[in-house]
Amino acid sequence: MRLNDCPSRHTAAPFAAAKGLDRLRWRNVSGVVTAVLIAVKRRFAGLEAIFLLGAVGTMLAASVVSGKLAQPAGWHPLSLLFWSMVGACLLQVGMAKARHRAAAGGQGRPDDLTHHPLGLFAGGSSGRLVRVSLFSAGSGLLFAVPNAMAFSAVPHVGAGFVALCFAFPLVLTYALSLVLRLERFNRQKAVGTVLAVAGGAALAFGALNGLPAATMWVLAAMAMPVIIAAGNIYRSLLWPDGADPLLLSAGMMGFGALSLAACLAALDLSLLPERAAGAGAWGLLAFQTALFAVLYALYFRLQKLAGPVYLSQIGSVAAVAGLLMAYLLFGEVPGPAKVLAALLIGAGVFAVSRAGRQAAD
Repeated sequence: MRLNDCPSRHTAAPFAAAKGLDRLRWRNVSGVVTAVLIAVKRRFAGLEAIFLLGAVGTMLAASVVSGKLAQPAGWHPLSLLFWSMVGACLLQVGMAKARHRAAAGGQGRPDDLTHHPLGLFAGGSSGRLVRVSLFSAGSGLLFAVPNAMAFSAVPHVGAGFVALCFAFPLVLTYALSLVLRLERFNRQKAVGTVLAVAGGAALAFGALNGLPAATMWVLAAMAMPVIIAAGNIYRSLLWPDGADPLLLSAGMMGFGALSLAACLAALDLSLLPERAAGAGAWGLLAFQTALFAVLYALYFRLQKLAGPVYLSQIGSVAAVAGLLMAYLLFGEVPGPAKVLAALLIGAGVFAVSRAGRQAAD
């Protein structure tokens, strides 16, 4: 090879510089594109959370309001709740299996999630099966108890009163998170908690004076938010890694139904309508079953997406929607004590949620 055929350092340097500049430009463009994609993803995640918040809160109010229709339709409220849980569990398992088969191209394999029913909850791993089963058992119990309280109390204290109680879990979840050191102390959240508790006191005082014969049901409805808040914390702490929210919801429904079955047996209550059921009774069951299946599928999706404190804001949506539904469907006009309680609870919820958004920003 001749000497002239060898490129000199002076000739190679410009090419190296050009390549380095091209790489730098590509990195800059790639960085900008990545930043844009991240921003869009966060934006859509925020919009999804807001949509889920409104949808879940409204459906939660509808489930409570429809519980007041149980006795006129011939159902004991707890019997209606039991069959709604069973039906919703089966619907959600079927939805999950259909979705998995569609994702797998319709070709089932011996080791896939659809091969064995228990594999749906653990991905075929016996260790994960135990963890998810424990999660489902605890969340099922913490789901069944407050719903049983709500369905039982509605005929005695009204759908509006029970719906307003759903506004409490936000502040109670924050208080429990503070005790468990899952969150730091925030003055604005503390003020909001005090306002909400004052609203709860006004709500209970007005109800106890106006409904002296329903004292037990008033106290039961007021205790319901504490259990809901405990359930929010429990699920967040023990959420199994990689588990499908839809299947976790189905597991909660299944174990919740088992818990409620034990309660029905202890109280010697019939699982069937108390009298010859017409189309209205079975129509109400079908509605409540479909509502539970959709409601708690979205509920678990929201908790996974936004966490327990944000999830608890569904209570404020449920309270407003429930008061409106109770007025439109049953003519329940809120009295002065309930209006005062709603204002105090609303102010407390606003303070807690606003502080949470400021901390996130």
